[in-house]
Amino acid sequence: MFCTKCGKSVANGSLFCEYCGSPIKQVSQPAQQQIQYNAPAQQQIQYNAPAKSGKGPLVPVLSACAAVILISLVILFVVIMKNRSGSKTVDLDMSKYVKIEYNGYNGIGTASVSFDQDSFYDEYADIIKYSKDKPRDADEYYDAAEYILYGCVSGTLDKTTGLSNGDTVTYIWDVDTKSIEEHTNVNLTYEDIPFVVKDLIAVGQTDIFQYVTVTYSGKDGEGTATITTTSGTPVEGWTFVADKMENLSNGDTILVSANDDGTLVDTFVADTGMAPVSITHEYTVSGLEEDTAKDDDDEPDDDDSSAQNNGSSSASPSGGYDGMVIPDSDTRTLTEADVRRMSQDQIQTAINEIYARHGYKFKDQGIFNYFSQFDWYHPITTDQEDAKRQFNSTENYNVELLQKYRDQ
Repeated sequence: MFCTKCGKSVANGSLFCEYCGSPIKQVSQPAQQQIQYNAPAQQQIQYNAPAKSGKGPLVPVLSACAAVILISLVILFVVIMKNRSGSKTVDLDMSKYVKIEYNGYNGIGTASVSFDQDSFYDEYADIIKYSKDKPRDADEYYDAAEYILYGCVSGTLDKTTGLSNGDTVTYIWDVDTKSIEEHTNVNLTYEDIPFVVKDLIAVGQTDIFQYVTVTYSGKDGEGTATITTTSGTPVEGWTFVADKMENLSNGDTILVSANDDGTLVDTFVADTGMAPVSITHEYTVSGLEEDTAKDDDDEPDDDDSSAQNNGSSSASPSGGYDGMVIPDSDTRTLTEADVRRMSQDQIQTAINEIYARHGYKFKDQGIFNYFSQFDWYHPITTDQEDAKRQFNSTENYNVELLQKYRDQ
C-alpha cells in the first residue's frame, strides 16, 4: 500500500503515512491505475448525471399517481354534485308542522291555524334541492325549500268560529303536487288533518238575540231590514249587521251578526257570567207589502216630483220614509240641478236622512229628536262609518254630491 502524497510504501490498514503524516483514505496504487484505466467510463458517468441523481425514474411514477388522484377527485366531485342536484329523493311529511290553537268560550270558540315554518326550513333547507328542470319563478325564492314552503303548499280550516269543546275541525291542504314532483327532489305525502276542539272556557250560555229585533218595511222585492236592540239589556250599544239589508222579498233569509271587534263577548261574559249561544242568527223576511194591481176606481197618486226636487218635507210613500227631504235618495241618482235648487239646510237634512235610514244615532240631540218622530227611524249605531258601510251605490253617490254643494 503506497502513500499517495509521498509515494512511499506503508503497512496495509494504516490511517496515516508514517513518513509524511498524510491521511491514508485513498485507494491503493493498483486502484488508482484502475481509475485512470476507466477514464472513458468516467465520462459516461458524467453523461448520465441526471440518472445518477435518482430523479429520472420517478417522473413517470409521479405522473401516474397524479393522474389517479385527479381522476378520483373528479369522480368524487361528480358524486357530490349529483347528490346536490336533487337526485337523492327526500321523503317529506308536512302534517307535523301544522299547529292549531283554540280561543274563547265553549259554544262560540274560535280556531286559528299556523304552520311552523322555522322548524320546517331548519330541517330541510340543506337537503331539498331543485331538479335540473327548475321552475320559471325559481329566482323569486331563496332556495328549493322556500319554493315549496311559499310557492306550492298552503291550507285552511273548514271551520273557525262557533266552536264547542269536542267539535272536529279539519285542516284542508292546497298543494301543487305537480310542481313539486317536476322541479324538486321531494316525495311529498299529506292528508287532510282532523283536530278535536278543546280547552275552550266553559260558562253558562244565553241567547243574545232575545234582545234583538229585526223589522221589515217597503214593498215585496224592494224591502229593507232594520235592526234594533232593547234598551237596558247587555247588548245595548252593540252593532248588528245583516248580510243583506235591502231589496228584500217575503221569504228571503238574512243572517244577522254581532259586529264584534274582539272585546264585546269578553265584556259580555265579564258583566253577566254567561256567554252568547251564538253571535249570528238567521231571520226570515215577512210582512212586506204585496205589489197588487190598483183598482180602476182608485184615484191617481199626486205627483210629488216637485216636492222631491224643491226640498219640500211633505210625506212620501217611497219606502215608507215619510218626512224626508228626498225620500227616494236610496233609489234615485240626484242631479246637480236637483241640488242647486235646495237650501243649505235642506242639503244637510238630505245628508242626515240617508244616515238615519241606516240607523245612525245622531250625537246632536236636536237632530236625533227630529228623526225620532218618524216610525221608520231605528237608531242602532253611534258609529258613523258603520252606518256608511251599509249605503248602496246610489246613496254613496248622492251623499258625495250633496256634500260637494254643502261645502261650496
